[in-house]
Amino acid sequence: GLPAEFGSVRGAVVNVVTKSGGNQFKGTLSTYYRDDEIKALKLKMQADNTKGTIFEGQKSGFDYEIEPGITLGGPIIKDKIWFFTNLSFYRSQEYYPGYPYDKQPTNTPLDYFNVYPYIKFTYQATPNDRIVLSYNFYDYRRHHRGASAYDTEDTTWNQTTPIHTGNFQWTKLFGPNFYMNFKVAFLDYELNLMAKNPQPNYYDQNTSREWGSYGYDDIYTRNRAQALSDATWFVDNWLGRHEFKAGIEGEFSWDTRRWRSNYDPNTGLGPFFYMRGTTPDYVIYYDSFKREDRKLYIGGFIQDTWNPTERLTLNLGFRFEHQEGIIPKQGENRSPITILGIVCDPRVTKTLKPMIWNTLSPRVGLTYDIFGDGKTVFKASFGRYYIANILQWFVTVNPNSFITYRYRLNPDFTPRGSLYSASSTANDRMDPDVKSPYLDELTVGVEREVIRDLSLGVRYIKKWDRNLMEGVDLTALDLDKLMSGADIFTVWTNYEPVTVVDPFDGKTVTFWRMKNTAVLARNYYTNPPGATRDYDGVEVTLNKRFSNRWQMMASYVYQHSRGLIGTDFNDSWTGTGYFNNPNAHINAIGEFPYERKHQFKLQGLWQGPWGINIGGYFRYLDGQRWTRTIRSYDLGLSLPQGTVTIYAEKRGSRKLPPLKILDLRLEKTFSILGGRKLGLFVDVFNVLNANTATSVWTQSSRSTTVAGKRVYFGQTTAIMDPRIARLGLRFDF
Repeated sequence: GLPAEFGSVRGAVVNVVTKSGGNQFKGTLSTYYRDDEIKALKLKMQADNTKGTIFEGQKSGFDYEIEPGITLGGPIIKDKIWFFTNLSFYRSQEYYPGYPYDKQPTNTPLDYFNVYPYIKFTYQATPNDRIVLSYNFYDYRRHHRGASAYDTEDTTWNQTTPIHTGNFQWTKLFGPNFYMNFKVAFLDYELNLMAKNPQPNYYDQNTSREWGSYGYDDIYTRNRAQALSDATWFVDNWLGRHEFKAGIEGEFSWDTRRWRSNYDPNTGLGPFFYMRGTTPDYVIYYDSFKREDRKLYIGGFIQDTWNPTERLTLNLGFRFEHQEGIIPKQGENRSPITILGIVCDPRVTKTLKPMIWNTLSPRVGLTYDIFGDGKTVFKASFGRYYIANILQWFVTVNPNSFITYRYRLNPDFTPRGSLYSASSTANDRMDPDVKSPYLDELTVGVEREVIRDLSLGVRYIKKWDRNLMEGVDLTALDLDKLMSGADIFTVWTNYEPVTVVDPFDGKTVTFWRMKNTAVLARNYYTNPPGATRDYDGVEVTLNKRFSNRWQMMASYVYQHSRGLIGTDFNDSWTGTGYFNNPNAHINAIGEFPYERKHQFKLQGLWQGPWGINIGGYFRYLDGQRWTRTIRSYDLGLSLPQGTVTIYAEKRGSRKLPPLKILDLRLEKTFSILGGRKLGLFVDVFNVLNANTATSVWTQSSRSTTVAGKRVYFGQTTAIMDPRIARLGLRFDF
């Protein structure tokens, strides 16, 4: 469990401490390198694991990878000012089997280029005052974002992501028992996702293939300024020992999103055209816009690490958080639009605050030395973690955002009939009483030193998410019935059930037919009943600390996750549709797709003679969950809202085959040039050259084409990377 000083977090906390430099100049030269083959040496660095799969004869894995770097640290003024810097970049190309589909059997490699210089200055102003200033630049570039076996090169994005990060920290000592920190940081982040041509996107519903372009540009700038101050006070003789800590922090974030759609030059429609082969079916129109959002966060905490006796440690704390979502004035260049008789006004004439949260989080933990010999310890913790106020929660009700609607199309791409299935964030609202989602976590465990340097631990972990937020379409269901706890399939007002026979098992299944498609959706963001997530896990660890030239870490985890709101991208930010469309709710309560029921991991290192080290990492990962799906169109069912895909069985009913992955490292160090060290190593990934499926075709009502071959229900659509060797060098000077 985490102490109260950590907020806006629901999982692990990683503390990164970078080098600072010292009174001697020291540095490193290093590089990683791998290639399909080192031709000069006729050395094959990558195997082929596609035999017997649909990707046989195709390239997979890496084309090449290189990551050189240099670090240097030392004094600017000895005993006073030091510096440390790192200059590195990363470049690679890898293959996605079957991409692009229109050039098969030739594959286009996916390229990646990252550059990340870093510099840090440390100033010991007085014996009791230390000031640290650092800056990092990072840019992530690629030209095939979104690539899959269903894409052409034109239907992927060009991406650049320049990021600037700066940090300032002042640490002040007021004596041996009291010190304070003051920190300031900023982040300037720009995500540029650019379509490769001005065409719309065309998607064939029969084959899932796309052509044209990605359909739109998306430029998303995100900025954050933070400040934090904390104080730590050690007290040794007051009902035992105490480490008191208190702090306050603030954050202000602002973002701008520029969405520019590609439209058909003849009709002005776009950017997404849905086809049946080469025949147009319908189009989804997206308006272009420039949106702005703000966020304010203020948090404070107080905690005590208390040893009332030598055998007992208590961690007690509370955290208060104030969060605001802010929508400033904007959209003056846009005009109101009437859709289905309803005026949608995207302009924001005054600042709005859709949500204001004030929360208090308790954190309690204890460790107890059961026998008083320092070898057996009992651990337990309970904590509440309120979810971070991410911008995505409230931008859904920013009027100056998405306006979308659909038209059915004639063969010449002109609209057929009136529009249907429209939405506009200008008509969406936030529940004024919406509550902050939270996670409660309980852990209980025991650790025992079995023999010297070898410990065995067992821990039970229980987590439950409540007050999860979701959008509820008021034109589709009766909100009062829903909030009163009525069964979800009794509250729909604009849908009616229709049945059809599923040829997979001969059973009758139910789809939901939209009665009136000519409606403008009105989303209401609230905490609907049933929007939950639960987790239980058991973790067993065996840890051999480094001694006698070797170390080992082993763990086994059993986990069970279930509920309605999963942990994948769409489920985690209210984009599910569970309370907008009854078809999305069919069989949706179950086990989550990222769950691996069983996990076993074994890591080890042996320090041999002559500067040789051998390390290994083996993982057995139970297959992730998946669910059989069917489509209305494939079963001969024509629905007025268009083709609908539903879960044909309880969510998470099936799982992929388990992954068995073994990685090894062999390293040799040399002392050269007056004691300086040179390290050479080779890493081998997927030593067993497994080709286990990492995804399958989930639709039983139709087949698809991957890498030029027909794929049917349950058959593999992606596999693990093959065995790959990587060379490395490190020189310390």
